[in-house]
Amino acid sequence: MTTRLGGPLVGALVGLAAAALGAVFLTGGFDPTTLAVAAGSVVIAAAITVLTGRSLTPPPTEAAALTPATGTIPVQQLAEPALAAQVSADRTVLVDACIWMRDRATSPALAQHLDGAFTRVGITQVDATGQRFDPAVHEAGATVAAKTPADDGIIARTETPGYSDRGRLLRHPIVTVYRGQVRA
Repeated sequence: MTTRLGGPLVGALVGLAAAALGAVFLTGGFDPTTLAVAAGSVVIAAAITVLTGRSLTPPPTEAAALTPATGTIPVQQLAEPALAAQVSADRTVLVDACIWMRDRATSPALAQHLDGAFTRVGITQVDATGQRFDPAVHEAGATVAAKTPADDGIIARTETPGYSDRGRLLRHPIVTVYRGQVRA
């Protein structure tokens, strides 16, 4: 184990000197009792440091060890947020391309494969059929006459499914909404 006494020991001695000077100025002369009371915690901390052979200051962290003494930020630390942003942007582009392909897939096997890939990466289809229409979440494509007054404002069918990515809406579903009631 390495003994690091430089920082705490120097700090204790500086504190002791400051307490002695304070005692001299406050009491009008050197008073050992005032000095002992004022510097007691500094002396105890220095004694514990010496007796245990350990430093009172925490060891340097790994990040501090990698940072040069000049105070500059390491290049790899600057690159991490940029890399994360690039990965997120790349994922968005790929997801958008896959959604575009899913909308145009005429092969059931291809559509099933894309749906499975969406599930594995956290993309879910949003089918709003039967829900109450909310313009913040749904896009109205058409309206149809409601069969009963209770159906007014309910989504009759989803024309184009929406997609969400781990709870964040990527694309609103395009829906047909029941409006009004047909009079007989």
